[in-house]
Amino acid sequence: MIKYAVISAAGDLTHHEGEIDWDAVIGDEGKARVALRRDIKASGWVNDVGLRFPERFPRNAVGSCVLASFGAAIRPYAGPVVFTGWDPRNTALGLAEICSLPDPVDVLDSIHGDVLKALAGQTPRDLSPSWAESMREIAEHARTAPAPTLTIRSVTVR
Repeated sequence: MIKYAVISAAGDLTHHEGEIDWDAVIGDEGKARVALRRDIKASGWVNDVGLRFPERFPRNAVGSCVLASFGAAIRPYAGPVVFTGWDPRNTALGLAEICSLPDPVDVLDSIHGDVLKALAGQTPRDLSPSWAESMREIAEHARTAPAPTLTIRSVTVR
């Protein structure tokens, strides 16, 4: 049983405890790990192909901003964003890298609240106006950037 959190495409943050039903939470297409700063000791997870199916997986501007605040690549993310703990040291021990969110999870709650304030046009008390403006820019990028494309080229082997 692990503690994890989900930011819905609507921007709501909920906390959960138990085994994650990945298919139910982010879709059966597959999950993709979003690397965060190491000091966070957490990882983000999104639908692997969510941007390709906008009807099923609307873009998640709030989730994209929270991920960026934790050091993830600035890009649009679609559908729910799941946060779990992440411990790469477990690999050598034969354990799963995915683990419970570290206690306390206040930093996730705090950044989520700060992002909501910034997107509402406010500047969170402990952060700069430039941080709030960058969150608004990231949210706009998440809403409007084109979906990444994949080009497949044939190769002739001689």
